[in-house]
Amino acid sequence: MFTHRRFAIACALACGAAFFALAGSSQEKGARHAGVAPNASVTLEPCEMPGAREGVKEQARCGTYEVFENRATKRGRKIALKIVVFPATGRDKAADPLFYIPGGPGSSATEDAPYIAQGYAKIRERRDLVFVDQRGTGGSNPLNCELFNPADLSSYLGFYFPLDAVRKCREQLEQKADLKLYTTHLAMDDLDEVRAALGYEQINISGGSYGTRATQDYLKRHHGHVRAVVLQGISPTGQLMPRDFPQHTERALGGIVDECAADADCRAAFPDLRAEVKAVLERLLRGAVAAEVKHPQTGVATRVELTRDLVGEAIRYMLYQSGAASRIPLFIHTAAQGNYTPLAESAIFYRRQIVATGSNGMYLSVTCAEDLPWIEPGVGERNATNTFLGDYRLRQQRAACALWPRARIPKGYAEPTRADVPALILTGQWDPVTPPVYGDTAAKYLPNSLHLVVPHGGHGFGGLDGLDCIQNLTADFISRGTTRGLDTSCVKNIRRRGFQLKFAETKKTT
Repeated sequence: MFTHRRFAIACALACGAAFFALAGSSQEKGARHAGVAPNASVTLEPCEMPGAREGVKEQARCGTYEVFENRATKRGRKIALKIVVFPATGRDKAADPLFYIPGGPGSSATEDAPYIAQGYAKIRERRDLVFVDQRGTGGSNPLNCELFNPADLSSYLGFYFPLDAVRKCREQLEQKADLKLYTTHLAMDDLDEVRAALGYEQINISGGSYGTRATQDYLKRHHGHVRAVVLQGISPTGQLMPRDFPQHTERALGGIVDECAADADCRAAFPDLRAEVKAVLERLLRGAVAAEVKHPQTGVATRVELTRDLVGEAIRYMLYQSGAASRIPLFIHTAAQGNYTPLAESAIFYRRQIVATGSNGMYLSVTCAEDLPWIEPGVGERNATNTFLGDYRLRQQRAACALWPRARIPKGYAEPTRADVPALILTGQWDPVTPPVYGDTAAKYLPNSLHLVVPHGGHGFGGLDGLDCIQNLTADFISRGTTRGLDTSCVKNIRRRGFQLKFAETKKTT
């Protein structure tokens, strides 16, 4: 899974607009506004949205636009796509808005909106920010699944997609949706229909993680309407996740270990880190370990069994964000000493805050059609050999897809995206899911692109210093509409804030 809502929010806040989604423009009711025709078929009304800060409300404009679930027959069920627009704050408004497409697949663009708007404040000075919930997410006929039991922590430590829950979810969702009609290409045709209904001839798009895949598909289908794109953590349409997760995770983990060894304080605190990584994996390969954790809601202590699969998953998700990755040496060292509680708590946290969130039914509809069927037998397993993550994710996702309807995708869907649209590509140096090689590969087919590798970055960049560089570069790129002339010299000054070397001490009271 690429990233769900809370991860996108964390990235938006920490990266100052480094995670993107799907945006557009708004119109004052009955009047031309920033290029929107007065006869546009979407009516947007004033609305209040939760702000990025608690207790703060944002004034926006909201509406819906109906599309046929079956775009081919144009008959039957319709889906009301939820739209939220954050109007430009300045007077000199540009005609081309910014569309934001979030990660997942399964995240809600409109739920991310306040956080993305905060990070994109400079872009918003001249451009409206438009957020459209993709079919199957957020307020657009969401395909939500209840995978775990919140009262039982052990339920979070089993299968990535518990098969009984998948069966039940399919039965429930088939009452309101044809699960074969929620793939990326259909959603991108929806998006272009929304663009046209709002009256925009050209738009800019900002996509993060899965949102980059969706953006690339939009370029294949509707590139004539795109002025510029920003792609962070680029996921090629031929990535075939989770086939390559094990070796990409291994590369990222090795990078963090090397950085610790090069940092005097981290090296002094954990002089045998590489050996400890190996020792922890070898112990987990012999069987599960016990750990005592506190229930995050009740505070009641609970004893759980932690497997190699869950430890590998926890490490992988920690690698997503640079700040969380800075805790990995401490957590591995603690586990090597026999204390697996920090890793168990992390595993439960990520299952609750990432895996259990978003529209997992939509995630399955997308990946069970676009990814899993095209992975050659044995390839994913070989990729996982001798890695910390292992092949559990591939095995368990295959089992879930065997229970899910498989959609048809267009011929050539997985081929590289070729377009002359200006593109700013951003990749974290130690991204465990969309590594720099993906950005390099995509750039070969986008002749007007610029690929920047963010030092020490993960899938997101939260926890790094100097991220105003990325924020300013992104705003400058969207303003110019070209990568030519961008001053990228600040990228080399982005730094990790150091590694966490010990746990915070709890003060005792008498």
